[in-house]
Amino acid sequence: MIKLFAAAAVALAPTVPVHAQMLDSADDPAFESALSSLLAKDDPAAVATLRNLAEAGNAAALVTLPFVLQWVPPQGNLKEKNTQRKVGGVHAHDAAAEAHGATALWNMGRAEGVDDLPDRAAGLLDQGEPEKAAFLLATWFNQTGARGALPQQLLADDTPAWLGGFALSSRLIGAISRDGAAKKDSVLLLSLIKEDRLVGWVAYVAMLDRYPDIFNIIGNPLAGTGLSADRANARIVDARAVRAVSPELARDDTPTPAATAIRARDILAGRAELLPVTRLCQAHCPDSLATCEAAVLAYPGQSFGGFEVWQPFADVLDPLAFAASDRGLAVLIPKRQDPAAAADRATAAALDACYGALLARRDTLGFGP
Repeated sequence: MIKLFAAAAVALAPTVPVHAQMLDSADDPAFESALSSLLAKDDPAAVATLRNLAEAGNAAALVTLPFVLQWVPPQGNLKEKNTQRKVGGVHAHDAAAEAHGATALWNMGRAEGVDDLPDRAAGLLDQGEPEKAAFLLATWFNQTGARGALPQQLLADDTPAWLGGFALSSRLIGAISRDGAAKKDSVLLLSLIKEDRLVGWVAYVAMLDRYPDIFNIIGNPLAGTGLSADRANARIVDARAVRAVSPELARDDTPTPAATAIRARDILAGRAELLPVTRLCQAHCPDSLATCEAAVLAYPGQSFGGFEVWQPFADVLDPLAFAASDRGLAVLIPKRQDPAAAADRATAAALDACYGALLARRDTLGFGP
């Protein structure tokens, strides 16, 4: 396997819910060489090498091939393209899915229905892929509007709090709007807040900011917590900071103040949802880890909704090694063009000079279609 920043990987270990066990064939020098080349540039010859290795029985090459075929799409006429997409006469993804459980569960992030998404997400969590699991849970939310049985994984600590909070708050608001019946979910919200769970506070703040009149109907969940006003207000500020840097709000008209990014970083420290940000900073700005993490949260914001599709599984490529690569850098710092982008980027550069230089380097990177 590609072994980069081993000490950093050890430091990150306690925050990962489950560790993926590296496939034995991931340390094949030919595999490592081809993958290293593809992490640095679009290299059709390296794609061909991985295909040949997969044909020869290298499991790591087979599992990685569906990802690199997205990085460097096949070229030529239709027949040639179809041939390049196959291993042993079978589509590369189908061959990998038959041999590798996580590939089958992930299915390139596609959803052919909604009923199996929570179980697929649970399986990916068990196999050390929390980011891909969260992606599938977000797909469930987008396709169902959070109606029906609420997957318990959405409220787990290894799922992004903004996602679980957004789902629960939308569910409550929707239930009240439709028929006024939300007792069960109101009790759930109260229990989450009483347990001081971040997802509960994020859900509460989402309703407070989007639809405050709902508390005239379901009651104020803070009334039953026994929390002091100071403690409750502090947690509200925490939850607002987390929402501000989340995909729900980070790319809108309102810039993220430096203090908000710093507070969000402090609240998210140690949670699985911050891991992509932490890896990026461990790989490129290890001497200023905390300020780098805050800077990333300011621009581009919390990592979600794109890199999961491009980053190979952790049992063939250490996610830290992906973050250290040029391709990982381009994926983990997507360019923004929203009204607040310029201000947020300036805030990020001011928070951490190393990260500011990294943003300038990211601007020079360009990969295939």
